[in-house]
Order: sequence, then C-alpha cells, then structure tokens
Amino acid sequence: MTTSHDAALEPHRLADPAIGPAPAWAPPEQVLYVDHTLRVTCAVMPGPSVIRLSGEIDGGNSDELRRTLERARLIDDELIVDLAGVSFADVAAVRALRDFAAGGDVEVRNVPHQMRRLMSLIGLASL
Repeated sequence: MTTSHDAALEPHRLADPAIGPAPAWAPPEQVLYVDHTLRVTCAVMPGPSVIRLSGEIDGGNSDELRRTLERARLIDDELIVDLAGVSFADVAAVRALRDFAAGGDVEVRNVPHQMRRLMSLIGLASL
C-alpha cells in the first residue's frame, strides 16, 4: 500500500541525458522564476545542483534572470545551468549568463546553436 508520504519518495527521473544518469531518487524541480516567456527551475542534487532555463530570454527579463541566478548561488556552491529549453536569447541574455558564469563554479550546458552564433558575432568565446 502506498501512502501519500510514500508517493512523495518515489523516484523522479531527470529528462536530460546530457547531465548524466538520473539518480535513483531526485527531488522535484523547484520554480525559481517564471514570467510569460521564461521559466527557471532548480533541482538540488548531490554534487552540483541543476538550474534549467526554458523559454525566451531578452532585455525584458534578463535583469530578473541575473538576480534569480545570483539567488541560486545560495542553494549550492556549484551549479549547472542547462539551456536546452531556451528557444530565444538576445545579447542581453548572453551577457547576463556570461556575467553569472564568470562569478565562479558554474557550468553552462546545452547552449543552443542560436546562442552560440550570437556569442561568436559579439566576440564571446563561450559561456
């Protein structure tokens, strides 16, 4: 018999194979920020915690993204920022992510092709 407490302890699988195999048990992702175009979540993991961005990042939400990411540093000393769900990013987004990653112990993964191209156009090597 499964109680509601037991159900909360059932394994959750992470959908991103690029981050590696999902642990037998992983906490659900917590929403750190959401607006009409962007969603930022965090899964606290053994080792680096994973911050996932989904949607569009532009001048209208890049400052809030930067603040949200800085608050995420309080969650874990080491972070992985997964950009696989980003469908659009402008120069403000790339700069916000670059500045955050330069702050230490951050690995940015799954950078979309469009963002890589934009970074090369503005003279940034990578995130």
